[in-house]
Parts: sequence; C-alpha cells; structure tokens
Amino acid sequence: MHDRAEPTAEDIALAEGVLAEWAQGRGTSKSEIERRVWGDGGAHGRRFDRFIRQTLGISTNRPSKQTDRIALLEGQLHRLGVTPRGGKLEEWETQLHHGRHAALAALRTWNDPTASFRTETFALLLVAAWNSVAIALLQRTNREWRDLDEAGQPKLTDGRERARETGELVVSALPGDRYLGLCRNVEFWIGLRNQVAHRHLPALDAAVIPHAQAALLNLEEVLGEHFGEDYLLAESLSVPLQLSGFRDPGVLSSLKRLQASLPLDVQSYLAQEAKRNQDLLDDSSYILRVTFLPTVPSSGRNPDAIAYFVRPGEIPEELGEALDEYVVLPKVIRLPRPNLIASQVITAVRGRADRRTVTASRLCAKRGPRAGP
Repeated sequence: MHDRAEPTAEDIALAEGVLAEWAQGRGTSKSEIERRVWGDGGAHGRRFDRFIRQTLGISTNRPSKQTDRIALLEGQLHRLGVTPRGGKLEEWETQLHHGRHAALAALRTWNDPTASFRTETFALLLVAAWNSVAIALLQRTNREWRDLDEAGQPKLTDGRERARETGELVVSALPGDRYLGLCRNVEFWIGLRNQVAHRHLPALDAAVIPHAQAALLNLEEVLGEHFGEDYLLAESLSVPLQLSGFRDPGVLSSLKRLQASLPLDVQSYLAQEAKRNQDLLDDSSYILRVTFLPTVPSSGRNPDAIAYFVRPGEIPEELGEALDEYVVLPKVIRLPRPNLIASQVITAVRGRADRRTVTASRLCAKRGPRAGP
C-alpha cells in the first residue's frame, strides 16, 4: 500500500480555483468542471469531490433535502426513545430517555394548578432526572459511573450494578468551576428532597421558585450542549400563565406568612444553604431570580409581551443595582372616572360654570366698566 503523494502547489491552486467557481453558484456544475479540466464526463461530480477533499481537505458533498428529512425523523425517534431501524438503544440513550421523561414529569407537576404536593414531587423527579442524565454523560464518554468497592469491582443491588450517588455523578460528569453553580443547585435539591420526601409543605413552593427555574435552565443547557437539539425539552413546554402578584397586593404578604409556618428544620436548611452559597447568589446557574414587568399596551391592538426574561449579564448596570436592592417602582395609576348619569353630569358642570361666572363678575366689578369704542 503506497502513501498518497502530497498535493503540489499547482494542485492546490487548481483546487482553490475550481472550488471558488463552483461555490459562487453561477450555474457551473461539478460535471461541467470535470469535463473541462480533466476531460471526464462520466464521474458525475465524484472526481471533483475527491480532488477537493484530497487537496484541500474540504468536503463538497451537500446532503439532499431527503437526507435532511431522514435526519430530522431519526432525531424525533431518538427523542421518543426508539431507534430508527428498530434496534436496541444503547445504554446511555436509555438513561437519557429516562432523564428527559423524569424532567418533563417534574415540570408537569410544578405547572399543574391543582397540584398540592408540588415541591416534594418536583424535587424527587428532578433529582431522578439529573441522576439519569449524568449517567448518560459518563457512559457516552466511557467514564466510570458505578459504585466500586475497595477491589475496584462494582457493587451490586439485587444483582444489578449500583450507581454512585447523584451528587457524585453530576460532579464527575460536569467537572470544573464552570459548572459549580449547577452542581450546587443539584446539591440543594438533593438535600431538600431528603427534608420533605414524606411531608406536605405547600408553603415551600414560592420559596424555591428561583432554584427550580435555575435547575430547569441548567438541564436544558446540558442536554443541548452534550446531546444536541433533538433532546431539548423546549419543544414540549409552553409559558405558564401567571396570576399570583398581578391583582391582589396582599398576595405576597400572604405567601410570606405562609412560609413563616414552615417547620424549623426546613427553614434552617434553607438558611444554611443560602449562607453556604453566599458567593453564588449572583450565579444564575445556582439561583435565578426573575423579575416580572407587567406592561400595559397603548391600545387593544397588538399588545406587548406579558413579561420579559432578561439574563443577568444583559441587565444594564443601573437597573441591576436597583434590582439587587429590591426597589419596587409602582406604576402611576389614574383614578377611575366617576360613573355618573346624564343629570348628574349636567349638575356638576353647572356647579363649576357658576363658580367661574361668579369669579369673573367679581373681577369685572373691581376693574369697573369697560370704555366704549
């Protein structure tokens, strides 16, 4: 077997010239270039592709629309946990499928207006989702995910290899300072799950919203970055409608009173976590505080968006300082117009007109009669 000769300067110049001609899209096909340059009328573009790839290292194969459609359908099947050709999923694909469904189940519970066990169920399912996604990451990159004994052998539970704890798995799958806030957020939910697994604490829901929102965005970012857009959750979600805080000014005070009724051990856990992660309070991967800005459209047509979501790094410095201090600027509201019947309107107008007439007559009396023309 002989090594392929390195391309000469003439080959490189020729390749760059014909590639530029073909890429300009002026109707010059690969076959036309092959006939003109090499006198080859039967390669149908294959010689052109091979010459450019060997000389410049560039692929000129353009997938057809049918190829794109097939790739799209395969991605959809993988997202549903099915292989395109009916084969068996790889282990990491199975774990990823479980993780995505656990995350969607957690979101469905959180956004359900009739849910009464919201935070408790969300914590349980979210930790399960991170467990499966972390195992999928480690398996896909041939890294260890199992819990090993001193001899380096995997520990077994009911005959099955046992995985390490979720927190360890996430740190191993996503190491480094870049994922510090994400890992601390997962630790928060693991601890909270252990605190409330067998308790009913509705007052906890509002207190953990920033951590829940950060956890959701973290999971979505990891799915997109490490597994591709086919595995994102966004296509399955919609923006939930909000009522709390937009009508009754006493809603927030009621929520605070409700949160004050939490058991002391749960309040202590939340306080300890806040103190331990004091340096991460501005890290949106650990806790994401969202400010809702209700907007009033100038007319009934084409109203503005209901709320704007702005990442912390995109907030102007002046606004960021104001939000950090939790300064609330109330919207000036005009007093409602009185609902009067016609006779009441006439009486009110006459009253104002009479006062103006009296004032005008007094001024005229002081000045005296006007001189004639």
